[in-house]
Amino acid sequence: MGTQAGRQACSELGKGWFGRYNSGMDWIIGLWPLWALVILVAALVALLRAFAGRGKLPYEKRPKLVTKAELRFYKSLSKAVQDDWAIFAMVRIADILVVTKGAPKRRTWLNKILAKHIDFVLCDPSTLEPMVAIELDDSSHQRKDRQERDEFVDHAFESAGLPLVRFPVRSSYHAREIREIIDRAI
Repeated sequence: MGTQAGRQACSELGKGWFGRYNSGMDWIIGLWPLWALVILVAALVALLRAFAGRGKLPYEKRPKLVTKAELRFYKSLSKAVQDDWAIFAMVRIADILVVTKGAPKRRTWLNKILAKHIDFVLCDPSTLEPMVAIELDDSSHQRKDRQERDEFVDHAFESAGLPLVRFPVRSSYHAREIREIIDRAI
């Protein structure tokens, strides 16, 4: 009885607004443009939600790239090198030193430099080849853990053949003195 009632309802439905369709399936097929539009709108809504609904990520801009002491040194360094080298600040060691291919425990050696950075790197301005790395040593470099880190970094740069120059943090610097030290290192 339920099946008979369903057929009769479809038959009655076909006589009304859907009168041009012979069966219940014909009206579904006949309205394919409407179905395509519904699917397209649903896909667009899903895409908009995916991109717009992500919300804000937990990041914010650092107020400054370098500390006050590093900025003070940078200004003197800029005067010292003029246009002879390009100056880069806060460079990851892994971006200027690479672990030798085929080295045993290669990933371990890479992990040792991934999270460490150098205060400044001077590069050839035409090729951006690193020429010398510069570290500013403040009072934190007196701590045992920092001394161990410095010893490792010094050894890594020496092994790679890239000079690393250390300057103590001071209230002022002389550009000429900085230049002389860099020239001796290169």
